[in-house]
Amino acid sequence: MPLTNKDMSKILVIGCGNVGSVGLHKMAQYPKVFSEIHVVGRTQSKCEAVRDSVKKKSKGKVKLIIHRDDVGKGKNFLNLLKKIKPELVVNWGSPYDNLVVMDACLEHGVRYIDTACYEHPDKYGFSYEKQLAKNQAFKKKNLLAIVGAGFDPGVSNIFSAYARDYIFDQIETIDILDCNGGSKDKSIKFAPNFDPEINLRELILPIRFWENKKWKESGKLMDEDAPFFEFNFPEAGKFTPYLMYHEELETIPTHIPGLKRIRFWMTFDKRYLTYLRVLYEIGLTRIDPIKYNGQDVVPVKFLKEILPKGKDFNSSYTGKTNIGNIITGTKNGKKKNIYIYNVCDHKEAYKETGGNAIGYTTAIPTVTCAKLVLEGKWGGTGVKNTEDKTLDSKIFLEEMAKVGLTWQVKNLKDIPSALKKNY
Repeated sequence: MPLTNKDMSKILVIGCGNVGSVGLHKMAQYPKVFSEIHVVGRTQSKCEAVRDSVKKKSKGKVKLIIHRDDVGKGKNFLNLLKKIKPELVVNWGSPYDNLVVMDACLEHGVRYIDTACYEHPDKYGFSYEKQLAKNQAFKKKNLLAIVGAGFDPGVSNIFSAYARDYIFDQIETIDILDCNGGSKDKSIKFAPNFDPEINLRELILPIRFWENKKWKESGKLMDEDAPFFEFNFPEAGKFTPYLMYHEELETIPTHIPGLKRIRFWMTFDKRYLTYLRVLYEIGLTRIDPIKYNGQDVVPVKFLKEILPKGKDFNSSYTGKTNIGNIITGTKNGKKKNIYIYNVCDHKEAYKETGGNAIGYTTAIPTVTCAKLVLEGKWGGTGVKNTEDKTLDSKIFLEEMAKVGLTWQVKNLKDIPSALKKNY
């Protein structure tokens, strides 16, 4: 239900990491929408640090109410829902917990938003299948769940929907390009862009893309001959995007009839990929436990603990990100090519929220989504991805620009030659 004059904007947030911290700082800027913010996390000190920072930046006007708990265990989260009675749940926590959290929302009767696709902790890979399978259950309870509402996935899906609904008569191909043109402190030799465990699990998966109504594979990102090309990203600079598998490829084809191909590319330098290759080959990205001194140790979890985190380099991060879609198709019987994208500055993100542009570009779309849901501008029932036809992409993009991420569309005479190749 949309907000009324009564206090209907109590919200429960899961997670105080890089993304959660940025999102909570941004929510605090809209006290009329997010009038009572509860946050639950596993680490008390993280929650307290974010709470204190929000209080300082809001000059004492906004106070987060923190709860220390493991939402993935038993009935912990359901019990918390019964205690808090929120209007909406925003999940910036571990994707391992998505199903447990969604089931608790169903049982209690509360709307749900997340950013990351469900993963099983003991299996490589991700899939929306089990989350989308809850569609009818959410409909029966007259509840809405929006999954994958970050940037990619999230805004990349919405860029595709906006092109479908407002720019093209028919979309033929989509190439999503994610560039982090940032530079960390020189002392930071290797650091994944977000949660190291989740990030590394993703990067070692086989390369997959969707073409002519079926999946195709093309080796792995860490292979010496992995597909890549050079591209000059507006405002960010010239970088090398590599072909890889990503969540939004799973769902966008089902929402764009006639789509011939969709791929995802992310920028890396050769040194980063060398580190990734070595970590993989010596077994530090393994997810199965090994025995050490009589205790079970999961290599990738151990690696996560020793790798640098955002707090170690956010203050010194410089440069910009550029994430967008190059889309081809037809309009009024003529060929058309566009590039729709956002640029975000690491320094500006840190100045405003204490996070970096990676966290900022993930959190701001979620805040935008939550704001639209609470205000009744995005609605419906069931489990939806952000490119769903019932969710107006134009309304979202206009609101996202107000909340903190602008975007633009460029008409292209042609697309890069590398994007015309078959891989």
